[in-house]
Amino acid sequence: MKNLQQVGKRYNELCDAIEQQQAEVRAVRGNRAASAEARQRLAGLKAELRDYRAGLDPQEREAYRDYRAIRLEVKKCAAQKRFDRVERRIFTKLNPAYIYMIPAAFGAIFFTLLPFLFMMIGAFFKVDLVDIKNSRFVGLWNFKMIFTRDNEFVRAIINTVFFAFVTVILLMAVTVLMASWLSKNTRVHNFAQTLVFTPHISSMVAVAILWVLMLDPHGIINQALALFGITGPNWLMDARTSLISVAIVTVWKSIGYYSLIIIAGLQALPAEVYEAAKLDKASRWTVLRKITIPMLTPTLSFVFIMKFINSFKAFAAIDVMTQGGPQGSSMVLGYWIYNAGRVKFNYGFAMAGAIVLTVMVAVFTYAANKVFKGSED
Repeated sequence: MKNLQQVGKRYNELCDAIEQQQAEVRAVRGNRAASAEARQRLAGLKAELRDYRAGLDPQEREAYRDYRAIRLEVKKCAAQKRFDRVERRIFTKLNPAYIYMIPAAFGAIFFTLLPFLFMMIGAFFKVDLVDIKNSRFVGLWNFKMIFTRDNEFVRAIINTVFFAFVTVILLMAVTVLMASWLSKNTRVHNFAQTLVFTPHISSMVAVAILWVLMLDPHGIINQALALFGITGPNWLMDARTSLISVAIVTVWKSIGYYSLIIIAGLQALPAEVYEAAKLDKASRWTVLRKITIPMLTPTLSFVFIMKFINSFKAFAAIDVMTQGGPQGSSMVLGYWIYNAGRVKFNYGFAMAGAIVLTVMVAVFTYAANKVFKGSED
């Protein structure tokens, strides 16, 4: 036992000497001669420690490892105490919430705010991203050109508004009815909730590819219609049905997410109101129209506005399924901006179009808020 204690004592003496020598090396770093001499002494101490370890028998070597582990743990605790002191000093002067917000703030500044400012400025320039110094100020010329010379842009605005209203109306109608049925707490309804939510967690690209195959002229949709003697159209290549087809796919993918939000809203409604309606022998349609929907207005407002904003930003489904065709019939503003900037390399037009899209989203969101607040009052 005495020998093992001597191992620990000798190990700690050598480690203390090494740490002291390391501090001396740092202190004389500016003096080349003194630094070289200090480094040489440090190398000698480290070699002495290695030789000492090599000369230990198995039992002493095991004790050596234990003392080394203890020393490392002591150093770790000392470092943790120093960190805790610094942390306490910081938190006494700064609210911890601001520190925890740094990652989110970093993302918001560098991936939202700065690109937005660049867009606001770039919309008034003829932008040359290859050599940004060659960009020149053109004022409102980009806006004038996209509105007066680009017929595809004007059509994209109309398609975007149409697409947004169709998807929102379809989604609101389907999700309210589906959520009313799914809100029951049974095994069947819980399993149905899982099935309905599954498309939401799938990639939009994967969903779009699946529906491209299903909406093919010889796909399963037209085959099902043929059983009833109906000749299905070429859904994605017909100008009359292309945008509607993409809207239906977008709604199908979103149903699960928004249904769960409405189910949460339904479960928060007071049960006493429904019991009173049951005593009055009100029909299910009356309960839905007179009780459920009015009391669910805040939740429906959130669903409506969020889906409206997402519909204005539609891109992935259009890109995979139609690429804005045929003949621009499914061209929406999100895809037009991508096409103008990344395909045609006209970044000034793309930024001007993005500002128009931002203004449209802001105006329609403000109007929707006004309508829902008026209905709540």
